[in-house]
Formats: sequence, structure tokens, C-alpha cells
Amino acid sequence: MSTIRVRFEPAGFEVDARPGEAIMDITDFNPGAEVPYSCRAATCGTCRVEVLEGRAALSVADSYEREVLEMFGDTPDRVRLCCQARLVDGNVERVTLKVCED
Repeated sequence: MSTIRVRFEPAGFEVDARPGEAIMDITDFNPGAEVPYSCRAATCGTCRVEVLEGRAALSVADSYEREVLEMFGDTPDRVRLCCQARLVDGNVERVTLKVCED
């Protein structure tokens, strides 16, 4: 099974992950990613990240995630919630996520 290189900005932290892994799990095991969480259930938006590269490697946002993103004026084609996104495409070599600042 192929791996996907996931980079978190502005921390500059990188880690190899596999399709099927949840971004939240990746950040739980790698605190160097420096992604904040409050609710972990798609209700608060603290874990919002801008997808700079590799959008095709991420799962499709469900209605709950889209609703939270909309409250912040974001759309899932540009921003995702780490607590909801999952890696799905092993054909993408790299994903770069930038923590949103409010």
C-alpha cells in the first residue's frame, strides 16, 4: 500500500500516512503538526485547515462538515476540518494543510 506525505503548516511538520487514515488520528499521534482541537466532532471549527496541495487525496466533506465550514465563510473545496477529513487516494503523493487562523 502506498503512502501519502502529509505536511502541516505553519509548523512545517511532515509525516507519511496511508489511505484510510483520519487526519485527526495523524495529528493525535504527531503533536508536532500543531493542529488545535476543541470538540473533535465537527461542531466548533477550531481544526480548520486550508488545503494547499493534494485535495484529491481527501474524503468528500459530509453535510455536517459543510455546515460548519459555511459558518466560517469557507467551502470544502478550499478548507477542511481535520476532525472529519480522511486520506482516501493513494495515487496522490503529497497533501499540504495550513492551519487557519482566526
